[in-house]
Amino acid sequence: MRVTYALKHGWEPRIAYADLQNYFANWERKPTLADTRDAVRQIRTSKAMLITPGDEDSRSAGSFFKNPVLSAEQFEELKRRAAARSLEIPSYPALDARKKVSAAWLVEHAGFSKGYGTRTVGISRKHTLAIVNRGGATAKDILALKDEIQKKVFAVWGVTLQPEPVFVGF
Repeated sequence: MRVTYALKHGWEPRIAYADLQNYFANWERKPTLADTRDAVRQIRTSKAMLITPGDEDSRSAGSFFKNPVLSAEQFEELKRRAAARSLEIPSYPALDARKKVSAAWLVEHAGFSKGYGTRTVGISRKHTLAIVNRGGATAKDILALKDEIQKKVFAVWGVTLQPEPVFVGF
């Protein structure tokens, strides 16, 4: 089932995401829909998730991997692996007693930092989940980096990351 939301004049925004909560934390008044729209645009710009002239990190398909939703057993295995490294995995409740985990966290803690890559293709310097074309990269280059990240995350964490973009013609 797909849920669609419409913005209507006079409605109050829903400030549920951590980035928005942090953005508005010190506001003395309730944000309006327009404030919320502006905040979302600023947050997305700071992560290079909007096309900005001159910002090579904004040349991406957005978040490249979906946040995995794990069964209770899969999540316990992931927690065990994280504890062995003295790490605690951030998670969020999902439907049917499942847990959603941060794909960005998995990527970063598998050894991929912001800015990782080659001269032509890499991970955004601003957002770990964005694979960017730094100029001259081919689809093959992008897919090779995707494969490298997926293999390493699986080797370290036992979790298979699923791409978020739809691949056309592959």
